[in-house]
Amino acid sequence: MSNGRAHTAGPDASRTLRAGFSRKHVAAIVAAAATTIGILSSSTSLFDWFKGKVIPSTPPPAKIDASLTTPMLLSASKPLGDYLSDTNQPTDGLDAFQLAERGYEFLVGIHLQGNQGQRIILRWSLVDAASGNPLSGPTYNQDAAALRARVQDQERQWPLWTPSPPTRGRFLLRVTLLDDKRRPLAEAESAPFTLRKAPGP
Repeated sequence: MSNGRAHTAGPDASRTLRAGFSRKHVAAIVAAAATTIGILSSSTSLFDWFKGKVIPSTPPPAKIDASLTTPMLLSASKPLGDYLSDTNQPTDGLDAFQLAERGYEFLVGIHLQGNQGQRIILRWSLVDAASGNPLSGPTYNQDAAALRARVQDQERQWPLWTPSPPTRGRFLLRVTLLDDKRRPLAEAESAPFTLRKAPGP
């Protein structure tokens, strides 16, 4: 994780694949790993993993006021295994080739105000920078974590890891905070980045 550890979603480009493994198969494993991260986040409260600014509790507003900072690209070639290690995530079920999968690591700041203890979902999508449309499929559109603020006004930085896009081009990361009914509360986008070489098959 970040803030004491290097973590999530920075821009990384190529991915290391085992001969005989299809990109589709590895991408499915990455998606499964991200799902696990989200479950862990909700059960262990990743907010507690970061040293961040906690603002003294104030009377709660009528509804949640949520905001996100612009996602910052930390790495364009972050191995999945390194990300999981940095963020204290389990690697059970993943072999050395899958853990060597390289992706992008980003860091995003989150500010939640109001409704202490309410469940908030952090979701990311890789987006084609030219069209503004998210890439298709669950591999490139995932819930990263379920968050619960400990106090009425809280700020944290959050790491995100994404697989490399499937083709060359310019892309960006879009992050969204959703309430427990999956209604959007806040959204932010990274600066566009360029993938000059498509990942292996």
